[in-house]
Amino acid sequence: MRNSSFLAALHDLFEVDAGTIQLTSVLKDVPGWSSLTFIGLIATIDDEFGVSVSPITILNCNTVADLLQAIDVDQTEVETPQHKMAA
Repeated sequence: MRNSSFLAALHDLFEVDAGTIQLTSVLKDVPGWSSLTFIGLIATIDDEFGVSVSPITILNCNTVADLLQAIDVDQTEVETPQHKMAA
């Protein structure tokens, strides 16, 4: 997964200007973070990148980079023929 496409998807989801969210951004401090955007994040990762991610995986991540790494690592560990799964 490319960092730039992931960051662009986050900017769209959180409706913030490009450059607002960086790899070092703390997830819970991202402008607009709420229970609704949390669910939206799960859906975005699934829809845009074909990875099913559990809420626990997201909650265990501190930064955007942590989340990106968790998704990339988990999708290489557990894959189904049509859909990738992150813990």
